[in-house]
Amino acid sequence: MFKFDNRFLESVGLTDLPEAQKEDFLQYAQDQLEIRIGEKMSEGLSEEQLDEFERIIDNDADTMSGLLEGFGDYKSDEVYQTLKRNTGAEDDDATLLSDYVTAKWLDANCPQYQQIIQDSLSSLQDEIREQKDAILAAE
Repeated sequence: MFKFDNRFLESVGLTDLPEAQKEDFLQYAQDQLEIRIGEKMSEGLSEEQLDEFERIIDNDADTMSGLLEGFGDYKSDEVYQTLKRNTGAEDDDATLLSDYVTAKWLDANCPQYQQIIQDSLSSLQDEIREQKDAILAAE
């Protein structure tokens, strides 16, 4: 997912935000993005899909193992190998498996997920840019 850091603050014109407020603001921005993505993504999913995705996010052992079994030889899957390489994780690392199952589930159930992320991020950045003077004045 997108990284909220000083580059993000620069992209929205908030490099002058006091150091004491940067972490809180970055967390707020990340929370807002997650909410927007979740709301937009849920518009196209059934209740069953939403329930299953919630179980994936909660790392429900039965759901995770059932999905992994359905993927067959997942360790040779390009998505798995890319995640493993990018994270430096060992095979069957819990976070690696969770990220893999999430990615595969989203590809199958919400193929427009990447576009939702981009649209939501752009919208959030635009709103922050429009409010930057007010944000900086609220020090």
